[in-house]
Amino acid sequence: MIGPLRDVWRWPRRSPCLAALALALVALGAAGGAFLWEDYHLRAARRALGRCAFEEARRHLDLCLRGPFAGPAARLLAAQAARRRDAYDEAEQHLEACERQGGVTAATRRERLLLAAQQGDLDDMRGLLEVPPGADNADAVPVLEVLAKGYANRFWYRDALPWLNALLEREPRHPQALLLRARAWEVLARDGSAGHEQDALRDYERAVEVNPSLEARLGLAGSLYRVGRPRDALLEYQRAGSAAPADPRVLLGLARCRYSLRQVDEARRLLDDLLGQHPDDAAALLERGQLALHAGHAAEAEPWLRRAAAGSPPYEGEPQLLLGRCLEAEDKEEAGACQARLREREANVHRVERLVGQANREPHNVALRYEIATDLMGLGREEEGVAALFLVLEQEPGHGPARAALAEYFERTGQPRRAARYSRAGSRPPGAGPAAR
Repeated sequence: MIGPLRDVWRWPRRSPCLAALALALVALGAAGGAFLWEDYHLRAARRALGRCAFEEARRHLDLCLRGPFAGPAARLLAAQAARRRDAYDEAEQHLEACERQGGVTAATRRERLLLAAQQGDLDDMRGLLEVPPGADNADAVPVLEVLAKGYANRFWYRDALPWLNALLEREPRHPQALLLRARAWEVLARDGSAGHEQDALRDYERAVEVNPSLEARLGLAGSLYRVGRPRDALLEYQRAGSAAPADPRVLLGLARCRYSLRQVDEARRLLDDLLGQHPDDAAALLERGQLALHAGHAAEAEPWLRRAAAGSPPYEGEPQLLLGRCLEAEDKEEAGACQARLREREANVHRVERLVGQANREPHNVALRYEIATDLMGLGREEEGVAALFLVLEQEPGHGPARAALAEYFERTGQPRRAARYSRAGSRPPGAGPAAR
C-alpha cells in the first residue's frame, strides 16, 4: 500500500508539465462550477421576482453574490429585488456596488430613478414613469408598482388607487399590491368614505390566500375586528400568533377580541403579558385602563389611563376622554383640567378643518397649505401632515420650509437618505402647530 502512494507523490516531480496541466484543469473545472452555481442562482432569482416571491429572490441573490463571479448584472438585480421588498438602504448599497464594478449606465440611472420615485420623490420624473394603465409593454408592471408605492409613501392613498387597480388587473395575485390597496381602503374608510371597510376586508382575504404572511394575517384580523366579527378575528390572530407569539400586535389583538367576546379574565391576562414585555405600549395601556374602568375600578384604571394619555399623540382624544371619566368617578378636581385639554384639542381640530375648507376655496394659496401641514404635524397627525407638505411642493417645488419639514420628519423616522434629498434647500420649519400656540 505504501509503495503505490509513494509513486503518486513522486509523479508531479517526474512530470511537472503534466502536473501543472492537471492542476490548471482542476482549477478551471472549479471555476466553471462556481460560475454555473452563481448563474443558476441568478436565474432562479429572476424567476422568483417574476412571481413576486421577493424573499425567495433575496435568498438566491445572497448565494449568488458570495461567489467570485458576481458582476454588475447580479448587483443590479439585487438592487431591484431590495427595492421591490422596500429595503431602500440595501437597494442603495447594491446600486453603489454595481456602479463601482461596471460604471454608471442607463440601467443604473433608471434604477436610481425608480428607487427615488418609489419612496415618493415623484416631482421630476412623472413624465418618464407614468404609463397608461392599459399600456401593454414589459415595463408596465414594475412601473405601476413603483407609482403605486410612490403615492402611498406620500400618504396619497386615493392617488395610489388607480395604479394599484391597474397593477392588480395585470397581476391579480401580487401580494404587496393587495396589502397596499387594503391599507388604502382602510385610510379612506377612516376618513369617512362609506363601504371601504368591506373593500379592505376582501383585499386582506385575497392577500392571505396568495401569501399568508404575518402582515397579511394581522391585516385580515384587524379588518375582521373592525367590521364586528371578533370571533373570526380571534382565529386569525391565533394563526398569526403561531408564527410570532410575542408580537405586541398579536397580543393586543387577541386581548381585544377576548374582551369583545366577554372573556374578561383572559383579556386581562393577555394585556398584562403584553405590558410586562412592552410597558410603554400606549394602545395596551389604554385597553388595560378601559378594562378596569368598565369593571367599575376607577382607582385601578387611573394609572393605566394616565400613562396611556401621556404616551399618545395629541390628536388621539380617547385616552384623555377616558382619563377624564375616571377622574370624575373618583371625584377629583383634576377632571376639570382634563376636560379643558379635550376642549383645546377639539378647538385645534376644528381650526384645521376650517383651514382645509378655506384651502379648497383658494387652491393656489401655498402659504395656507403649508400652515395646514404644520398644524397637522403639531397635532400628531403626521401622515396627513406629510401628505400636505408634498402637496405644497407640488405647487412650489422650491418651498424651503416645506422641504426642511420633510427632511426633519424623514430624519426622525430613520430615513436619512430621504432626509438628505430635502435638506439641501429651505430653512428649519417653524415647528409649533396649534397645540403649541
